[in-house]
Amino acid sequence: MSRVLLPVALLLTAVLSACGGGTAPPAAALELNGATSLSVGAPSSLTAVVRDSSGNALNSAVTYTSSQPDVIAVDARGNLTVKRLTATDRPVELTASAGGKSASLVVSTYGLELAVGTYVWNLQAAGAAPGRFIVVRYRPESAAGEIQASTYTVSAPGGESLSCSLSQNAIERACWWAETDATKYPAGEYRASLVQNGVTYETTASLPDPEAVLGFVNGATASTSGREVTFAGEVPAQAGWLYAYVSKRRLETSSLAGPRPSGSAVLRGQELNQGTDPLNVSVYATTLPTTLKVGSAVPAGNYESWITAMSGNLSSFNEVLPEQFNVSATFGGTITLR
Repeated sequence: MSRVLLPVALLLTAVLSACGGGTAPPAAALELNGATSLSVGAPSSLTAVVRDSSGNALNSAVTYTSSQPDVIAVDARGNLTVKRLTATDRPVELTASAGGKSASLVVSTYGLELAVGTYVWNLQAAGAAPGRFIVVRYRPESAAGEIQASTYTVSAPGGESLSCSLSQNAIERACWWAETDATKYPAGEYRASLVQNGVTYETTASLPDPEAVLGFVNGATASTSGREVTFAGEVPAQAGWLYAYVSKRRLETSSLAGPRPSGSAVLRGQELNQGTDPLNVSVYATTLPTTLKVGSAVPAGNYESWITAMSGNLSSFNEVLPEQFNVSATFGGTITLR
């Protein structure tokens, strides 16, 4: 029997043709679909379709990326984990890529977010466990969204719970607590909830490492000139924001959230509206020295001065809230207001 030997290239072409193979058509376009406004904690996903020049869908592997994975994370299948509120002027860009083509969505987030971290102060007993610092913030879905009077609630893994009022159309949509007893607020998962316009927003945050702490302000001092108090010292590494205040009691003795009983602001180290409220007792800053102009309604006398260093900015939604929010309070000495 005679046999015909085909050239290798011709034989390979014949085999591929018989199996329906061959070179896949190149990608001509990539379509990316998904919502551009997402709620923190709610499930969501992206859908990407790769098409050839004829508009036919191609079975191509797609790679997904996030410009801010700490805010919105995306997995290999396009599933999203919405972790934080986006910074006011810094939305997240989600990108899909395949076959040399790419497409992006610009996404902002809304709803409720929670952060938990450690709280330490330099006058606490040696060897004492760090306390807890807990933050909740809310943003409506749209800038014109109505804020209803409601209540933040936070449940700790130790069975303790915290609550804080959210005023109607409140400008400041955040509450925070400095809690000293780590046994009541242990490491683990914390859960927050808030009801707005009939919708219940829920989110969680974990405190996996209770020993992670923020350092103290080195060489902290406070000096007075009339009704002005100037705070100075060396800002600790990892500190992103400072909250300096004068008070009759230390910050950790009570929450800074909730309604203010008449005349109690100075006693609680309450954040007040610097420049418009006669009971000014605190100031936010990013560097030291910084000066606080104490309000005229604050009585003369002796007060404690404190510089609180924070790992993020609570006074504005212009920054992303860190997942673990650590705080340290450094005593700056006793000052006298005249």
